[in-house]
Amino acid sequence: MFQYIIALILVAILVVSMNKSVDARMVHPIVTPEAISPSLASNDGRRLIGTTGHDELVALCQQMHYKTLCTTMTTLPGVMTPEQLLDASLRITAVKAAMTEMKLDQAIKSSSAQGNAMMSSLETCKESYASLVDSINTTRNTLKSGGSNADIMSELSAAATFSTDCEDTFDERPELKSPIPGAQRHVSRLVSNCLDLAATIMDQP
Repeated sequence: MFQYIIALILVAILVVSMNKSVDARMVHPIVTPEAISPSLASNDGRRLIGTTGHDELVALCQQMHYKTLCTTMTTLPGVMTPEQLLDASLRITAVKAAMTEMKLDQAIKSSSAQGNAMMSSLETCKESYASLVDSINTTRNTLKSGGSNADIMSELSAAATFSTDCEDTFDERPELKSPIPGAQRHVSRLVSNCLDLAATIMDQP
């Protein structure tokens, strides 16, 4: 009889222990969006980009020629839709092109001793980048105002031409060396991605 009572006590202790274990497993820590990924939340803790949405943008970037460059744009604040991704890409492209134009302006001021050929080439490059900035900004305005796809693609096609004009200018004069080869490549790739991204978005039903 005594052994039977002891057995009942042990069973009761075991049941209580199991219930506590279950209760413990039911308590989950509060995980904020910042803990998952800082890029998925705003400063006040509201989730800005759902994981699925962000993954869709990254998948869209896999269709671009310069995938990593595009994927970087998906981490920018406020980028939650393909249209916002395109606008962010256009904005960054305009900034980089304007910075390149400034570098060319500085090169022009210090190139007087390099002869008329260099001066002429640099001025041609500067004009091309100024035109590039105008085309990109026009594209952004057209996109925001709900302009036609044809107008957007036309402006971006012009921008693509402007982005390679400087490289073509120095290719025609191999005796001259461009002072901005890295910036040329970077801006050209940005414009290429903008054109590809716009074409992909416009092609979607």
